Amino acid sequence: MLTSKKRLLFVALILTVILAVLLSGCSLGRKELTFIFQATTPSTLDPYWNQVVADYEAQNPSVHINYISLTWDQGPAKIYDLVKQGHPPSIARITTRSLPGYVADGLVEPLDDYMTPGFKAQFVPSLINEGAQYQGRTFGLPIAVSVRALYYNKDLFERAGITTPPVTWDDLRADAIKVSQLSPDIRGFGIQGKTQETSTYFYYFLWGNGGEVLSADGTRATFNSAQGVEALNFLQGLVDAKATNPDPSKDARVDLENDFVAGKYGMIISLNSLATRLDKEAKFKYGVTALPYKTKPTTFAVEDTLILFKPADNKDLAWQFIQFIYQDKYRLDYDVRTTGVPEKLTVAADPKFSSNPLAVSFQNNLRVARFEPVNTRSQNIADTLTAELASVYTRAKTPKAGLDSAASKVNSLLGYSATAW
Repeated sequence: MLTSKKRLLFVALILTVILAVLLSGCSLGRKELTFIFQATTPSTLDPYWNQVVADYEAQNPSVHINYISLTWDQGPAKIYDLVKQGHPPSIARITTRSLPGYVADGLVEPLDDYMTPGFKAQFVPSLINEGAQYQGRTFGLPIAVSVRALYYNKDLFERAGITTPPVTWDDLRADAIKVSQLSPDIRGFGIQGKTQETSTYFYYFLWGNGGEVLSADGTRATFNSAQGVEALNFLQGLVDAKATNPDPSKDARVDLENDFVAGKYGMIISLNSLATRLDKEAKFKYGVTALPYKTKPTTFAVEDTLILFKPADNKDLAWQFIQFIYQDKYRLDYDVRTTGVPEKLTVAADPKFSSNPLAVSFQNNLRVARFEPVNTRSQNIADTLTAELASVYTRAKTPKAGLDSAASKVNSLLGYSATAW
């Protein structure tokens, strides 16, 4: 028989086991959301997101956020693996260019019915009304934003007798020629003609001349219009005038940036993050200004998108977490850490940005920003244009022949024949 002391110990043990089971049941009963964050080097932002997740879970103890950090190379395969396994993520950061593919696969939940007018009004209008739109609906929210501008070397400008940055194409050409004449090792203006964003480097001038990439309904190429041919003729004319890199088809954006930082270019077009590098590495004074144009001011903006997955459980809870993420204090911290362009008006107005003339300059560029038109063939279109632009820069084709060839191929990609116009 058990002694009185042993009976008490036995009862205590039973109660401990029961309590452990109950606590385990409570833990297992927590609702779970999976958040996938993709980036070039996502581990650098892991401390930030871990803190955001911890703050949310502290306020919502019945919810567990499964945060997964992946590179852009790893992310898409992991997302589709989870979908195939029947455990789709709740939310994820994706490239806007990849959004149409996710929509076509039935994986994205439109957010229009979730957003209140007040929530939507928080965002910079161009980002939420154009950049976040696809097929007339809001399939995601801007989670990381960059915008392009013209960087210029003030020291080289001073040596060349240039007192103000260029505003028009004519200014750009004149300034590029003057700077190029300073030394055989110095180039006035850099043109990208290799790899990612070669197509958009052409779009800067297409849009600045009133042209469009595709027709309004997105079904046909229009970049080979008279405005497009004139824009490419202008770029090729800069090459012919020895005012640029001799063969743009050999230079990717990173090549232009490296040479600009080294003081070898008078001007290049790049995104806002280059300023951070210049502040650390450049041995010259630099300036940032709007893109030169012919008929209308414009620039190019890129935003990565936060999407809500249609097949995921607990979508209302996931939307609650999204609203939590977009609080000013978190978005301010994120944009400061990443030197990004704020997507929220209140964050842009914070002194950490509003007191910085350079940050204000980039923010102002969003007023005239354009976005790459996206569809399920976006990458193919960019690749096609890159190849044809290279044939123009190497003088294998004329600007008109190169753009016409690209348009014919793009129309085939979009399911239309160029002869059907």
